[in-house]
Amino acid sequence: MESAQDIIFVREYWTGDSRDGAVVNGDGYHYYRMSKSGLIFEAYEFYETDDGLEVASPLPEMQNVDWMNDLGFEDMDALDLIDEHEFQRIRVLTQPHLKT
Repeated sequence: MESAQDIIFVREYWTGDSRDGAVVNGDGYHYYRMSKSGLIFEAYEFYETDDGLEVASPLPEMQNVDWMNDLGFEDMDALDLIDEHEFQRIRVLTQPHLKT
């Protein structure tokens, strides 16, 4: 099991179609809770609509995927380090009953 100091929170910019099909040729972010070595434990897709609505969806298929070994990246330069609070905000968007 991972320890707290081995966990990082990152996001990756994406362009294209959203997972839910609502955005075509748009852009957003993938948010990851992962190990410092690149193993993804939790992932979400996020985008904002033209009218400002924030939409987030879980990406369960990314769980236990390794950023470098499975996705073929040579390093983690495409990822922006974020704080846990930002990651948690995106997580809450996927759980409407927890919104405040």
